Amino acid sequence: NKKLAKTGVKYCRTCYDHLAGYVGVLITEAMEEQGYLIKSEKIYLVTQKGWEWLSQFGILEAHFKKSRRALTRQCLDWSERRPHLAGHLGAVLLDKMLENNWLKKIKFSREIIITSKGKQSLNNLLGIVLN
Repeated sequence: NKKLAKTGVKYCRTCYDHLAGYVGVLITEAMEEQGYLIKSEKIYLVTQKGWEWLSQFGILEAHFKKSRRALTRQCLDWSERRPHLAGHLGAVLLDKMLENNWLKKIKFSREIIITSKGKQSLNNLLGIVLN
């Protein structure tokens, strides 16, 4: 059982415009466990409970109504071999996490750093423990 490094692209990165790596998969799975997302074919369905939870970040279902982009997709994570959240919602969620200073981008890299505020918030909101 190899111990996962707490940094690097396998740990936390962008995948196009959404969050990926160990942390991206962990967040997606925690959202499923809390009943915010439900796997369906190649997408995730957002539950009413999920929209209520997302609203605390200013992410409202109405914002996506006129979008031609897919709301959600299951994107297979190359390092974890499990899906993370992609699609319009995945992109907006990453943007909100960056705006709230939970995450920081590294210049000239896809790697993402999780701030102490981000670790605390993910723990409080999803029960995710990151050292």
